[in-house]
Amino acid sequence: MILYAGILKQDKNCPTRVGFVVSKKVHKRATKRNRIKRLMRETVRLMFKNNQTDIINRYKSLIFYAKDSILDSDFEEIQKIISQLIQKLANK
Repeated sequence: MILYAGILKQDKNCPTRVGFVVSKKVHKRATKRNRIKRLMRETVRLMFKNNQTDIINRYKSLIFYAKDSILDSDFEEIQKIISQLIQKLANK
C-alpha cells in the first residue's frame, strides 16, 4: 500500500479528506475492490473514533493506494499496514 499526503493545513478548522484507491490491476471484480476499500475506510474511521489522528489532521488530504498484495490481507493486517504508513508520515 502507498500513502500520498497532501499539503500541510494552514487552517485547523478544515477537515482532512481521506481517499482510497484500488485499481482494476489489483482485481478485475468490483466486489473485491470494494471490499478492500471498505476495510481501509473502516480502519481510518476507527482511528478517528479513538482520537489517533494527530498526524492525519496535519494534512489537507491523504490518499491510500492499494497494491496487489493487499488482496489476501485481512482486517488486522490492513490496520497494521495503515498504522505503519501513518507512523512513517509522522517521522518525516
